Amino acid sequence: MKIILSLLTITFLILFGQNTETELVGTYYSVDNEFERWSIIELQANGTFKYQYGLSACQAEITGTYSVADKKIRFKNDREYTKKYLQSERDSIIKSDSTFIGMGIPVYPDLSLTEWKIKKSGIKPISEIDCGCIIENGKHKKK
Repeated sequence: MKIILSLLTITFLILFGQNTETELVGTYYSVDNEFERWSIIELQANGTFKYQYGLSACQAEITGTYSVADKKIRFKNDREYTKKYLQSERDSIIKSDSTFIGMGIPVYPDLSLTEWKIKKSGIKPISEIDCGCIIENGKHKKK
């Protein structure tokens, strides 16, 4: 009888237990998205992510990997946006189009600087994320 009860319990857990990583896969939209402002994060089943944000013409896309532990998501950007790298990007833009001479060094968020909480209704950064043109700190809901 104990064996049957154990098998039923294991079967129940397998069929109806929550697998946080599998449930997280999908596209999340910021609740603060408006006409010209958006923040979207897509979590893939293979542990990669794509984060897109923008405010009017200030837009960017960040990719990388993520891991889940203790109801928190940890991100790591594919590219490290060091000051030296960003200065070289700025310089190459100015070489191709001199109208950008007054442009400062662009800001790209380092998503590894904060974790995101997993909530029933979505995910939310624990602290603010500075994207240059927007500061993101709102909840993102899966659609």
